[in-house]
Amino acid sequence: MSLNYDGSQVGVPYVRAPRITINYAADRRTTATIEQALAVKLADGTVRNIEPLPPITCELDFAADGDTPVPMISPDNAAPLGTDTTLNQAFLAVLAIVHDRQIKAEQA
Repeated sequence: MSLNYDGSQVGVPYVRAPRITINYAADRRTTATIEQALAVKLADGTVRNIEPLPPITCELDFAADGDTPVPMISPDNAAPLGTDTTLNQAFLAVLAIVHDRQIKAEQA
C-alpha cells in the first residue's frame, strides 16, 4: 500500500508525524518514536488529524548510519529538494537549537 505524504492538497488525506520523541543516550542506544496520523488539510489551511496510525520506533545509530545520505524533502509536499542531509548533520542542528533555547531560558 502506497501512502500519501503530500499535505499540500485541501481535503486529501495524507500521513504526517505530529510528534517525534528522541531518547538520546550517549552511552547506549538512541531511539526515536515517530507518532503518525492520517490528516487532512482544511480549506482555511489548518490541519486536522483524522486517524492515528501505528508509531514507528527505530534506533538512531550515529556510528553506523550517521553519515549515510538522506534526501531532503519539501515540508509542504514531500517533493525531493535535490540535496541530501545525514543523521549526524540533522542531530547536530537539533542539538544547536536545543542549546540555544537552554541559554535563552537561563537568561530570561
